[in-house]
Amino acid sequence: MIVLKKSTQTELDRVQALIKKELVSDKIIQEIYKYIFKAEGKKTRALLCLLASKSKEIKSKDRTNLASIIELLHTATLVHDDVVDESEIRRGTRSVNQVWTNSYSVLMGDFIYSKAFILMVKLGIPSILDELAKATNDIARGEIIQLNLLEKKQHIQLQDLLKVSYLKTGRLFEASSKTGAMLANKSKEEIKIFGLLGKTLGTAFQIQDDILDYKAIKLDTGKPALKDFKEGKITFPLYFALQNSSVKDKKFLIDKLGQSKISKKDQNKVYSLIQNEKTQKEINALLQKYSQETLKHLHKLKHDACYNEMLNLINFSKIRKK
Repeated sequence: MIVLKKSTQTELDRVQALIKKELVSDKIIQEIYKYIFKAEGKKTRALLCLLASKSKEIKSKDRTNLASIIELLHTATLVHDDVVDESEIRRGTRSVNQVWTNSYSVLMGDFIYSKAFILMVKLGIPSILDELAKATNDIARGEIIQLNLLEKKQHIQLQDLLKVSYLKTGRLFEASSKTGAMLANKSKEEIKIFGLLGKTLGTAFQIQDDILDYKAIKLDTGKPALKDFKEGKITFPLYFALQNSSVKDKKFLIDKLGQSKISKKDQNKVYSLIQNEKTQKEINALLQKYSQETLKHLHKLKHDACYNEMLNLINFSKIRKK
């Protein structure tokens, strides 16, 4: 659990209250909207934005609004992501596309995007609108590139994974901390550092998320076991496992990749191959690399009001189990 100041937790609660508030009268939209936000996520990106925007000169309402925009953008990507991946579970409950249909999910994702952009316009800061619009575009690019990578399978390179990881995850982390700093009128150098911090933290966060997909067999992570593997995705742990496996085991992994139903015996074999000592050493080294880079960026902000809470967030991201 992330240790936060009482005032920060209060702001995070306000973010949750704001994004849950939907004023449209259409019953079906209210029903789906409430369902999506019933299961609360970690709100890591919103928190990153709140911490980066800490300043006595900035209205709390503006900070809450910006953090809410970030959370809405993130949620919209998740709703669309579940359609692309044909996911059945999101945040421990049935995904929108399972409860309703893919059509409802796509349109509801669009609706949440539009709500975020309405709030952006009300915020009235062109530079922030520009950054978030570009980030939204990059996230969509990442989704398309990842779809294309599904066809490459064992021919995927580490740089391919790092690019997708940045576009799909790191980019919104970067925009969250960068726009937070922009809102707080911090210097150009500080804004740059906050952006880099978000970028490397987002990559570390994604690596840890990929690791948890394989640990879901053994842990209660709130997500189905081997979700990414069953969707045919080669993520960081599988990439290193393929590099370190025998020809026979490599063929086994590629043959099973993308199968929606895998026997318990085969699941355990996949898990054991991922747990290979060399594979674990390499994946942990990559996680450590991006975690250390994030800490280096944070060290340059040691006099900032957010330093201690940001450090707690970074440390939590490395050890989280959900």
